[in-house]
Amino acid sequence: MVDVVRTRHAPARWPTRRRQAAGLAGMCLGTALIVMEANVVNVAVPTIRADFGAGAATALWAVDAYTLVFAALLLTAGRLGDRIGARRAYLVGLAVFAAASLAGGLAPSAGVLIMARAAQGVGAALLAPAPLTLITRAYRDPAARARAVAVWVSVGGVGFTVGPLLSGVLVGTVGWRGIFFLNLPLAVLTAWLLLAHVPESPRRRAALDPRGQLLAVAGLGALVWGLVDSTLDGWVSWQVLSALIGGVAVLAGFLVTQRRGARAGRQVLLPPSILASRPVLAGLLAGAAYNFVLYGMLIVYTFDFQQRRHLTPLATGAAFLPLTVVATLVSALYGGRFVHGFGARMGIRGGMATCALGLAVLGFGATAVPYPVVAVGQAVLAVGLSLVAPAQTLAVMSATPEEHRNMGSSALNSARQSGGVVGVALLGAIAGGHLGSGTPVAMAVAVAVCLLTVVGAGRLLPPVTPARSPAA
Repeated sequence: MVDVVRTRHAPARWPTRRRQAAGLAGMCLGTALIVMEANVVNVAVPTIRADFGAGAATALWAVDAYTLVFAALLLTAGRLGDRIGARRAYLVGLAVFAAASLAGGLAPSAGVLIMARAAQGVGAALLAPAPLTLITRAYRDPAARARAVAVWVSVGGVGFTVGPLLSGVLVGTVGWRGIFFLNLPLAVLTAWLLLAHVPESPRRRAALDPRGQLLAVAGLGALVWGLVDSTLDGWVSWQVLSALIGGVAVLAGFLVTQRRGARAGRQVLLPPSILASRPVLAGLLAGAAYNFVLYGMLIVYTFDFQQRRHLTPLATGAAFLPLTVVATLVSALYGGRFVHGFGARMGIRGGMATCALGLAVLGFGATAVPYPVVAVGQAVLAVGLSLVAPAQTLAVMSATPEEHRNMGSSALNSARQSGGVVGVALLGAIAGGHLGSGTPVAMAVAVAVCLLTVVGAGRLLPPVTPARSPAA
């Protein structure tokens, strides 16, 4: 039925290039939607708290419920896409995401909003792995394929960086519910572009790993629960410590079962051959640190701008413009060129060191200094992030075995989203629970994560990593 609809809307008079461009636009738009959703709620958090009379922990869950489910289901969602077809998985994920967005916009309570955010994460996890497969099939020429992948990655990055500004505009005009309602017409447009201009990929058998998936959800969920609950009960309460220790133990058990399952000949979520590569480990570490720093900084400074500097939601979104503008320009003009010229090792180490410098300025900027200091910190941070983003992809995709290339991409996405959910929970708990002094402390923790990544990348990556396109 889907193929009949696609044929009806795909007139033969359209040249192949135009159809490819329209299909790529649809894949970029859908990716931008789910990437933007990871941070578009941040600026609205204080308004949502006021509307529902919610506490700091509830506010963090309104952000993290989406990213937590997104991160935990990514590996399984990639396998499911192989079984039902990448385009079908994309469209099913888009439908779930749109329905959950409608529920979020109509939510009568904070609890319903959190459940809607979790459902959005389910849709995002189904959608996220599909575009790379679909682009690879649509663009047979390696050079054209590489350009298409570059466009797709860039648009996704832009979608994330414009999130705070868009959120500020919507909250300041139509209210926070407009953040969710905006997704509906964009989802309809995206679905039409996919149905009309993107062919389905062939299905292939791919075993699921329910035991591994259950352990991944339980471990990551317990870890985030403990971090968020610390805003209520403190860091040394038995509930928080039990959740943190239990989450780490379950995640360790997940890695053990993955190794044992692979040795027994079963297909597992995370093949040990991926983690056996030191460059892949470096890329996964950088991906987790990248989102930890970025997502965490955004939630911390949302609290800072609105609760300590008393900015409106619109002014808060505008206050993140240095990050948005610099990240967009550097990514488009210099980031990928730098990494392909100097290698993943230099990109990750130099980028993370630059991030650490920017975060140090932001930590100093939280001590009631003028906003221009904060703007400088954001700009420096944006330069560092723009170097790390392509470097982590290069490190993972150039070293992942060919038979696990799709799994390597899913593992990187999962590592990034996991880092983001922990960054929001940990740094948000530090800042939200101790606003007067919490922002500098949160930035200090982020600086430490950057410096540890610099050291880790130096040990795991060779001096020069061959520049290879992930789509090659």
